[in-house]
Amino acid sequence: MITELRRYRIRPGSMESWLAFFAEAARENERHGIRVEYAGVDTETGTFVWLRSFTDEADRVRRKAAFYGSDWWLEREAFAMDHVVEYDVTFLDAAFVSRGGPVEAAPWPASGAPAGSNPDGPPDGWVRSSRATFVRSRSGTEES
Repeated sequence: MITELRRYRIRPGSMESWLAFFAEAARENERHGIRVEYAGVDTETGTFVWLRSFTDEADRVRRKAAFYGSDWWLEREAFAMDHVVEYDVTFLDAAFVSRGGPVEAAPWPASGAPAGSNPDGPPDGWVRSSRATFVRSRSGTEES
């Protein structure tokens, strides 16, 4: 299972409107087979944090393309993104999960493409931040 950990810094004074929008967005994600696992607010920083899960990377790419290509999203994207100052996404491969019972180990590492190996592009009118995180390559050798 792959989970996206998504953090959105919401414009000051816009959290109530964002939460009303997100309630609808969560239902729409689920209509596309995307499991919204959790959503919460860090009131100190005005950050909205949420988790959504997919079976594997191919499932993530397919379901997100359907969601972001839907009329529902295309009609609401500008409204939604107007609430957001900045956001980041971390891709996680599950190591432990709960399926309505006790937490149990998940197959790790997951088979197939690694989580996030098909990077998402930013929405129209957005650019990637100049901040960067660097990680050692999976093979342990430098890549050019």
